[in-house]
Amino acid sequence: MSDDGNDKRIEDEEEDLDCSHPEVVNKYQQAGAVANEAIKAVIAACVEGKSIAEVCELGDAKINELLSKVYKGKKMEKGIAFPTCASVNNCCGHFSPLKEDSSALKKGDLVKIDLGAHVDGYTALVAGSVVVGESEITGRKADVLQAARVASDVIIRTLQPGKKNSDITPLVERAVEAFGCKSVDGVVSHQIKRFSTDGTKVILNKRLPGQQVEECTFDQHEAYAVDVVVSTGEGKARELETKCTVFKRAPDNKYNLKMKSAREALFKIEKSHPKMPFSLREIDDSRVRLGITECVRHELLQPHPVLYERDGEFVAQIKFCVLLMPSGPIKITGWEGPEGVKSDKTVEDEEIVALLKQPIKPKKKKAAAADAAKA
Repeated sequence: MSDDGNDKRIEDEEEDLDCSHPEVVNKYQQAGAVANEAIKAVIAACVEGKSIAEVCELGDAKINELLSKVYKGKKMEKGIAFPTCASVNNCCGHFSPLKEDSSALKKGDLVKIDLGAHVDGYTALVAGSVVVGESEITGRKADVLQAARVASDVIIRTLQPGKKNSDITPLVERAVEAFGCKSVDGVVSHQIKRFSTDGTKVILNKRLPGQQVEECTFDQHEAYAVDVVVSTGEGKARELETKCTVFKRAPDNKYNLKMKSAREALFKIEKSHPKMPFSLREIDDSRVRLGITECVRHELLQPHPVLYERDGEFVAQIKFCVLLMPSGPIKITGWEGPEGVKSDKTVEDEEIVALLKQPIKPKKKKAAAADAAKA
């Protein structure tokens, strides 16, 4: 039996408009404004003693609240594009605990907040790092935070139409190494499209044996999610015993599930999150949660596992989305904090120092001519 709603969504997805269309840019920007406000609210809630589960619930609730005010009265899909995660210290990402989890924030914790929103399938992702209860941040925490900041500053200045992904990776490696840090293995930046956050164009943060991506050239009117995750350790993330709570439907995979709970879980997911990642927090029925295991076993769901660096290391993250426009890049998401970061290391690489002095957007011809006349 045909599902008219699903057919309509599939037809809409096939109309893959790029950022040359003003309505697409507006939807990206609307989603970006929601994600930016949500991460500000979550970071403000990162105080000593606060439940991490409550922090994540706050982020998801804030996204839904803000989206309810966007395009009111118009029939379009809006929702969470990535559930709020709050990953502490050596946890690299995807920690989004259930309500019953008793984990709480402690003073000095380095917390990575990661979340996303979408409007009509146009996605805005954002992540940032904060240190709980410290106004002045020094030592290795400062090094890793500054390494992530400088690496992201390098990327946005080199992510330009006509440039290649292979131009960026060596610069990011050198920027991170200047602070005695390493990019976390396997973390990449992706081109994003409607209902998709993992497009074919990819930027590696570091080169690894056996990990190759196709060389590509960036084009005008494309959108990218830039993801920088940096560690004070070797950057080798691994799974421990923490249970995965973030999943995404694998739309191309089919299987006739045997367990009733698994069928119910898949039915609920396909109705509420057919394309975007979701958290088990949204599934209140414990019996339905049990069915998730069978869905994963048969590859109907893709897990986003919780990954860790070695104990005692610190991991920082910065994620933002950027649109490559004729006037220069438009950064639709990003959190600029934290303040008070004081690393005793600096970038001395002349090429990177010169790059960081360049404006993100090219100057207009009149302004450039005026500067030249003054010189």
